[in-house]
Amino acid sequence: STADYHVLPELVRRYTALYPEVRISLKEDTSDLQIEALLQRDIHAGLIIRPPQATLHAALNYQALHREALVAAVPQSWLDEGRIVVGKNEVLALRKVLHEPLIVFPRRSAPAFHDIVTGCYAIHGAAAPIRQEAIQMQTIISLVSVGMGIALVPASLRNMARTGVHYLKLSGKLPQIETGLVWSNDDTSPTLQRFVEIARKPGSPIR
Repeated sequence: STADYHVLPELVRRYTALYPEVRISLKEDTSDLQIEALLQRDIHAGLIIRPPQATLHAALNYQALHREALVAAVPQSWLDEGRIVVGKNEVLALRKVLHEPLIVFPRRSAPAFHDIVTGCYAIHGAAAPIRQEAIQMQTIISLVSVGMGIALVPASLRNMARTGVHYLKLSGKLPQIETGLVWSNDDTSPTLQRFVEIARKPGSPIR
């Protein structure tokens, strides 16, 4: 669901402009289900958070599309109450909220994203205080809005305005989120090959 806010719209727009006779059918799934569907040849391509290279199935190809920083999604009420305090530059040091409850994707559904988020806590010598898991980014942001906890999300999520949620930059050296295109290396269908070519071209919704 993170791809909805940067990569996907532009990629689909460019493809349909060049190949209007091809009908694109979209399905929203977590990374694990997309990879399973690719291996079963149920879909042509998927958009996933980059996994460690060693864990990507040998039958799949991967093309990086977009890299971005993590930001903190925090309840606006916590800022109003002084539970979280930030300066005028609205930059948050993660070490100041290591104890606050965290909302995150379950590892079974999005292992790469889950490990990146929990790894941010490990950098500070802490275990991620997971309060709730959810498999849709919209749900995670909704739970933040009602004060259930904070979430570390891709910076592009700031495009998803939600009453009760405030997005803050994070200070310090933290890992980036990379979204990429994944497809079967033995799928030679022309429709897929053209899609991959567009994703690889300079000026794509990429980098």
